Amino acid sequence: MSETRGQAGYPATAPGHITDHGLKRNLHVWEAIGLSVGAMSPALAMSFSGPGVAALVGRGAALSFVFAGVTCCLIGYGYMLLTRKYNHAGSVYGFVGASLGPRLGVFSGWAMCLMYFVFVPASAAASGYFLAGVLQDIGWWKGADWIWLALPITVIIWAFCAGVIKRSTRALLYIESVTVTLIIALMVVVVVKVGQGHGLNGGTLTGSIFTLPSGVNVHALLLGSVFGFLAFAGFEGAGALGEEAQNPQKAIPRAIGSSVVALAVFYIACIAVQSLGFGATAKGSAAFAGSGGPLFQLADVYVGGAMRDLIELGAAFSAFGAGLGAAVAGTRLIYAVARDGAPKSPLARVSQPSGSPRPAVVVVMAANVICLLILRALGATGLEVWQYLGTLGTLAILVGYGLVNVGATRAVFDRSLGVPQWRGVLPAIAVILVGYVLYANVYPAPAFPYNMFPYMLLAWLVIGAAVIAFSPRLVRRVGAGLAQDLGLPAGRVPAEVPAYPADD
Repeated sequence: MSETRGQAGYPATAPGHITDHGLKRNLHVWEAIGLSVGAMSPALAMSFSGPGVAALVGRGAALSFVFAGVTCCLIGYGYMLLTRKYNHAGSVYGFVGASLGPRLGVFSGWAMCLMYFVFVPASAAASGYFLAGVLQDIGWWKGADWIWLALPITVIIWAFCAGVIKRSTRALLYIESVTVTLIIALMVVVVVKVGQGHGLNGGTLTGSIFTLPSGVNVHALLLGSVFGFLAFAGFEGAGALGEEAQNPQKAIPRAIGSSVVALAVFYIACIAVQSLGFGATAKGSAAFAGSGGPLFQLADVYVGGAMRDLIELGAAFSAFGAGLGAAVAGTRLIYAVARDGAPKSPLARVSQPSGSPRPAVVVVMAANVICLLILRALGATGLEVWQYLGTLGTLAILVGYGLVNVGATRAVFDRSLGVPQWRGVLPAIAVILVGYVLYANVYPAPAFPYNMFPYMLLAWLVIGAAVIAFSPRLVRRVGAGLAQDLGLPAGRVPAEVPAYPADD
């Protein structure tokens, strides 16, 4: 069955990437917001991120999130500039390909694939870890092992991702809304009780949580910001729905912009309140850094066990949402690259009536199961799986973010986007900040095993670069496909890619 422009967002006659069925353009802005918010998973992020930052910067943990939040807002602005003109299921792959050429488009997509391959199992492990904690707390399953919960959670993610995307994105938004409401209620209680003199470790309400303690330098602040970027990872998820959203030139930029700004405010406030809750003192910072679940611990102390269990259960659902959001975006990326580079591959197919690229779903979920089983065999806990894979995935996504903003900067200054050139300054600043964060994770090297992750990323990128260098025909097909996907008959992509038979 041939496709129409209304179905998939590219011409029905485009040679080389007509698939059996098309993506459905039936999503509104709220579904796009749901994917971005669900992929960021605020409840999961706030349940895990704080201790790692506090171990590096003490009471100034919120400052690392201020840096990450400002940087992600700048990164998000680069996305918004590009999504106002380009709409592509491959998100980063399409945006970078349109602005910097097909080689860098494929390279950015390769980098993002690593993020999706590790972020889905990290989220499933976190969900199983939280759910195991709840079951043990209420006495239903003593000694519950996270892996026996993570595996069925993976099956559920698989079912949602292979189903109707509209239902999945709405579910993500509902899940996060309920859990975030509970967390905000806890934050209010903590601030009130600390203000009344009932804080832990002699803590009081103080503005010192936005200053670095003595002996903590800017390098530690930047290392801590990696946990902040991990919390924001996924805000770009709505970009993958460019071919499924109604009026995408407005819906996608709004979804990305509103999601990243709203959660930047929430994250900074939540980490600041956690610092206050444990006490903005040396003793309090040590307690925060050593907590296995700071939100749950604060809920237990300041409210009670019922609130703790509710938030932990909400965090389990939030982690599920993060995995689903990453799986949805990752499968669209794989599908988009396949339909351009290998149009006859099963990965280039979309199933009906679901409108989901189910073969691509199989690839992402298979990688998920393999990662989970290997890490469990190595004795990793659910918390460690999240921390290790999440950190590796964050470094990978920063590469994609950097390339998107290089592309946005170039597209603004060469007037491809038709906006004033001063707007290119903001994504250019984002590129500098992202580059510096990546550098800070290499030199001086962080503690083991975090010092290994930059080299794992480098190995992945070298493999991708080698494939691109030795596959010129693939790059030509990708370039031609991108040109037609994005409606650029005379733009940069086709100028770089000479005509090439799709079946060669």
